[in-house]
Amino acid sequence: MSEKKEKILRRMTIAELRSYKGFEKYTDEEVQATIKSLEKLSMLFYELYMKQKHSQSKIKQLKGDNYEGEESIEQRDAA
Repeated sequence: MSEKKEKILRRMTIAELRSYKGFEKYTDEEVQATIKSLEKLSMLFYELYMKQKHSQSKIKQLKGDNYEGEESIEQRDAA
């Protein structure tokens, strides 16, 4: 039986963001707004990644689920 490892999500701290070059002199408000923007951007990238992953699995499934006697898309295109 395989165990699922739960990932613990945590928010970047003000001190963490300020440790990066260019963010040292940001005010607390600027840091909080930047962190919020980074969170939104990371969620957008994750959603895009999951959509692409889902699309690729559908394509693989379609390519592998040919009925007997039918040629695959690659076989048809090669002919």
